[in-house]
This record gives sequence, structure tokens and C-alpha cells, in this order.
Amino acid sequence: MAGPFVASLRVGGEEVRGCLADLSLDLLRRCEPVRTPGVYQRQRHMPGRWFSTTAGRFLEYESLLERDWMLLMDFDREVDWICEQPLRLRYVKDGKPASHVPDLLVWRQGAPELCDVKSQERLEDPVFRAQVEATGVACAEAGIGYRVLSEPDRQLLANVRWLVGFRERPPDPDGERARMLARSATGSCTIAELMSGSREPMLARPVLMNLLWAGDALLDVSVPIGEDSVVWARLQVAG
Repeated sequence: MAGPFVASLRVGGEEVRGCLADLSLDLLRRCEPVRTPGVYQRQRHMPGRWFSTTAGRFLEYESLLERDWMLLMDFDREVDWICEQPLRLRYVKDGKPASHVPDLLVWRQGAPELCDVKSQERLEDPVFRAQVEATGVACAEAGIGYRVLSEPDRQLLANVRWLVGFRERPPDPDGERARMLARSATGSCTIAELMSGSREPMLARPVLMNLLWAGDALLDVSVPIGEDSVVWARLQVAG
């Protein structure tokens, strides 16, 4: 691979082009998708749209795997911005012009990170490997993070798929939100224990699930969620 690695972005509907290492973080933060996923007969992937609470808009995905990662990034409290198909990276490969459009640009803990999403069975595809090599070099030069994402942990995905159903803050006529946060802030407790103190469990449970989705209350999402799942507040009250 040979540089310079030139990035083409869309900002405010206009094309902006420059060396990736020279682009400002403010410009990257304001970028828009440079292309829309194609739809055609007999295509291998299933494109669609995912409403991202992080981005505050519909994101266009090219595969269900990409949609799953959009969901997980919405759940990830370290991610505060997402853009799909964020830029086209141009470079030289074997003396010929080449280009690649990474799948996602996310802002994680205040820093940009480009991501490519690829199924496990296609990770070793020679064309993709060449794109990964070029993108990795370009990101290293620019001081930008870069990751290749494949199939996520199944249990994690199952749990987050459940919790996303509660991402809209539900009515809370009995003040369960404050009660459960206060209880979990004094020490960890189980879902069953939190529910046992509720006035109306049918109304309290959606409130708890929303707290878990929003990250105000936490639990281990690597194992199945059940009544014995231990919940704790993001911030603990010193005893």
C-alpha cells in the first residue's frame, strides 16, 4: 500500500477531500454518509434502516451483522456518535488507484474510531484483507482508532435485543425509578429483590429495563438476564 491516504467526505451536502491525517476532528464529527447501500436481486446481504438513539436518526446498514453492531453501539455508553459509510479512502495498491469505504465511524470516549464489519467466513477474503491493511495504515498515520468487527457474542446480543425494547422511557406514576436507583446505589441486589419492593410490578419492570438500557443501572450482560441477575447502580453510595 502507498499513500498519501486521501479521504473524501460529505459535510453539509458538499464534498470535502484531503489527506486523512490532515482532516480536523471537527470535520470528521460532522461527516455524512458518502454512499447508500445498493439493493438488487440475489444479493447476499439484507440492507435496511436502523433508528439509532445515539445518532438521533436512521442509519442505513448493508447487512444484518452491521445492524447488530449498530444496536450494540447504541447500548455502549462509551459511544456518543455514529455515522455509517462515513468516508471514501483513496490510496495506491500495486501501482494502481484503489479505494475503500469503511462501514462505520464512531466517537468513543471523545475519540474517532473507524470500523469495518465482516462475517467470520469472509475475514480472510484477499480483497478485504488488502482494504484492512490500507485502512489500518491510514488510521495509524492519522491517530484514529480502527477495528474490524465480526459476529458478536450471542448472549450479549440476545440481552441487548431484549433491552432495546425498553429504550423509550416508560411512565412511572409510582416513582419506581427513584426508588430502584436509591436501592441499588446502596449495594447490589437482584431483579427479584427490586421487584419485591414495587407497588405494581407490571409497571415497575419496564422502568427497571429502561434503567438498564440507559446504563443508569448495570448488570452482567454476558449471561442470561433473569430474576436472580444482580443489579447495581452506576454510582454507588458509600456505606
